[in-house]
Amino acid sequence: MSFVEMRGLTKRFDGVMVFDSIDLDIEQGEMCVLVGPSGCGKTTLLRSIAGLVQPDAGTLLLAGRDIISLQPKDRGIGMVMQHYALFPNMTIEQNLAFGLQQKRLEKTEIRRRVGAMVELMGLKERAKARPQQLSGGQKQRVALARALVLEPHLLLLDEPMSALDAQIRKRLRDELKRLQRELGFTAVMVTHDQEEALVIGDRIAVMQSGKLAQIGSPHDIYGRPASEAVAAFIGDFNILPPPTIERIFNHRPATSWAVHPEALDIIDPANGNGDAPTTAFETSVIVSGVKLLGAVVRYSLQAGSVPLKMDVLNRPSASLLPIGSAVRIRLHAADIREI
Repeated sequence: MSFVEMRGLTKRFDGVMVFDSIDLDIEQGEMCVLVGPSGCGKTTLLRSIAGLVQPDAGTLLLAGRDIISLQPKDRGIGMVMQHYALFPNMTIEQNLAFGLQQKRLEKTEIRRRVGAMVELMGLKERAKARPQQLSGGQKQRVALARALVLEPHLLLLDEPMSALDAQIRKRLRDELKRLQRELGFTAVMVTHDQEEALVIGDRIAVMQSGKLAQIGSPHDIYGRPASEAVAAFIGDFNILPPPTIERIFNHRPATSWAVHPEALDIIDPANGNGDAPTTAFETSVIVSGVKLLGAVVRYSLQAGSVPLKMDVLNRPSASLLPIGSAVRIRLHAADIREI
């Protein structure tokens, strides 16, 4: 039996389907990330787990207990929202203590839990500060600490880092993953950020149009998309239907190909083309655009009328290909995903 079991969860608003027949198992100690485009139903599904939205059909078990009819306060679930909703008139310590006081815990136990959580989150020096005195990253850590200090059976995170700048997001997602491994809590997180999902998730559930399109490990989701729709959303694939493949590579497969930008290699003219492996495809392209993405250079290519994306490492010793230059590229068969 899985720690969280969803069977046939369905929700409509005014006759419009939000999500339909959701079946999902989440193991204890696992971080499951719901990812998908805006409007796919992921946040409403998260709110249904929390008890803030009542599904029209289906069952929801937490640690073997049916919680579908329980009030949010009786489910033993913690939630961190996009907006931190911290009490502005309270210090960090008081924000963390509030929920414990509502549970009528002993004062010594409250002090112990709050002190341990403040230490764990690296907030000891700011423990007496109020929310308006904190940075965005510190506020997010307080919101997370306030949920964790209650020791919930399950933690729900609704795009908790969406309001933070890129560098703080990267640092906090690493902290969140560290905390999850250290404390062993079970969590469901919603995000529309594919990179965030791949970094944080033990398992990823891709939602599209109210249904689960694919469930798997980050490696499986990124490397083996189950459909063209998943490939288009995760990993920024080049999606090539059979007629396009035939035009580019003079080969007509039975199915479309999904090709990662990093799977395309530039053929070095100095090495010649005679050593090309038999399990690879080659073609000539024109460089139509160059974009620096930090450690990666993204090239926009034109294979005739077909646009392609190619990523290469931004090595200090390498020179950028000029726009308009003609190069040959190679695609190894092992890097092709049929969809």
